[in-house]
Amino acid sequence: MWLLSAPVFGQARPITAYQGTLGDAPVELVLIHDWQLNGMSGYLLTEPQRMPVPLEKTPYAENESLHINVLGDSALPTAVIALQPFAPGAKTLRGRAVDLRSRAQQALQLERVTRFSSDARDRFDGHLLQDTADARFYFRVRARKAQGEHSGRVDRITVSDRSTGEPVQVLDGLDLFFSGTDTLTLQDFNGDGILDFSVMPMRADDPSRVAEHPHYYVYRQDTGGYSREPQLEQLAAQGALTFGAGGSVNLRPQSGIDYRAGTIQWQHWRFATPDRLDLVGHSEERF
Repeated sequence: MWLLSAPVFGQARPITAYQGTLGDAPVELVLIHDWQLNGMSGYLLTEPQRMPVPLEKTPYAENESLHINVLGDSALPTAVIALQPFAPGAKTLRGRAVDLRSRAQQALQLERVTRFSSDARDRFDGHLLQDTADARFYFRVRARKAQGEHSGRVDRITVSDRSTGEPVQVLDGLDLFFSGTDTLTLQDFNGDGILDFSVMPMRADDPSRVAEHPHYYVYRQDTGGYSREPQLEQLAAQGALTFGAGGSVNLRPQSGIDYRAGTIQWQHWRFATPDRLDLVGHSEERF
């Protein structure tokens, strides 16, 4: 369950979005700086795949080279990116990418587009690629933060077609909590095989606070776009939701927790169709 009704602060880890070329092809690189662990991670988006590929979290030493693995396979790295010299948030990065199977090398040239930082001295206004995609779509959010503020706001979500790279839907006029590359919690809620997502809105009566419950967006086959799902939002107002395969939804209602007896009464729901949610059973959990 989301429990963020207090004043909020933005993502703690600075994120830098780069665009450039890998060989002759356009490329995007997102680097996430974990300053507490002195490590860099992120992901890479190449043409024509347009699938965010994670980068392995790697220690670094400022102003030295950074060698970071590209995790194109679930078990093993498929490439390594070498950037030399390297500094977090640098305006320009130069280096090479080495395919670990063929040993082929390509030049990598990158220019900083936006640096997303929660430091009150910084400001930003830019689009950030989200870290999950599916066979059809990938996602970006536009986030803004003024100097003197600690947290950013999202006012736009753009859904793009992986086959063409073109936007297919823009959700605008939003006021959402910005939490970096996972601002959108992406998951197939209704079992139709297409990613849906949830987001955390800001409170209308107090813009410095996050609302108590998330907004849920599902893909509508009939309209070819995303819209909010009121059935899920009504359940989320009662307690915590978890999602399973085949459109299953499990609700742990706050009213169903009996601390004296040590029991939780769960409700189990399922999307009978992508648009209809039915109650299918109850269960009890002891704690």
